[in-house]
Amino acid sequence: MRRHLFVLFALLSAFTCQLSAQVYAEMLLSDKKGDHKPIQSLSVPGNIDVYNNLHHHGPAFESNLVGYRIYFDHRQTVDIYGKRHQGLEFSHTQFYPTAEDIDNGYGDDVLWAGTTVSVGSFRGMTNGKPSFIEPVAMRTESILEYGPQRTVVEVLDKGWEYEGQLLDMKQTYTLESGHRDVRVDIEIMCKEAIRGTFCTGVRLFPEGMEKQSEGSVATWGSNWAYGPKDTTDIKKKATVGLAVCVPNQKVVRSIEKDNENMLIILGTKHPKKTLRFTYYLAFCSAKEEWEGSFHTPEAWFAWVDAWKKELEK
Repeated sequence: MRRHLFVLFALLSAFTCQLSAQVYAEMLLSDKKGDHKPIQSLSVPGNIDVYNNLHHHGPAFESNLVGYRIYFDHRQTVDIYGKRHQGLEFSHTQFYPTAEDIDNGYGDDVLWAGTTVSVGSFRGMTNGKPSFIEPVAMRTESILEYGPQRTVVEVLDKGWEYEGQLLDMKQTYTLESGHRDVRVDIEIMCKEAIRGTFCTGVRLFPEGMEKQSEGSVATWGSNWAYGPKDTTDIKKKATVGLAVCVPNQKVVRSIEKDNENMLIILGTKHPKKTLRFTYYLAFCSAKEEWEGSFHTPEAWFAWVDAWKKELEK
């Protein structure tokens, strides 16, 4: 009797957990027949390219407001998915909605990241320019938590050859239910004091707008989310707001711009064998149709100011 009661309780608990889930995450091995296989973690030698072996090129995770994915390659770029209506969508669209899905109100990819930092991607700094996380001995991406109230994605780079040193790095991305922002925790370790600097930031837009203050950068603009091949299709043009905030001013060295990015340069005045950075990234999409969403740069930048003030308390 006790065994039957225990099994019943476990089933009810699992069902309740599914009903209360406010976040979702998945990582899928691609299948030519479309029957993609879920996995929790994948590790490969750094010279092995598995980018196209994963259905959405890496782990994807969402709250009811926004969606993200992290590329499983040397870029480790954060890419974004904008929604029209609040809710969880990835179990259905898997980041790739059909035309029928979009007609029915689902969201879509809203940013062409290219080689930029997109929104909050972590980079090295080589010869004054952002550099990718390569070469590495081993690369691992994992989903550590699937919900119900938060999802956690981890990226490990073992043996990163950077600025004449051999580094091990752990990146942790945490998305809470009801949030559009993601907390990013970076830990970099070396057998000797780490000499290099690093960066994150947001991409710039042609004819877009930008805003910066101590430890934060934000942009607003439009792009063709599927890249140059779609620049003749005005229906695929997407408008977004991007932002990154680093609450700890002690690790912010400067804010700089290049042709594609507005960057926050990160480092320390006193080199250490272990470096830790924590920052937050966020975005909005002009597709959003719910009350309180953002449709002008002024509204987005006002939210970013309030968000930064809250993070720095």
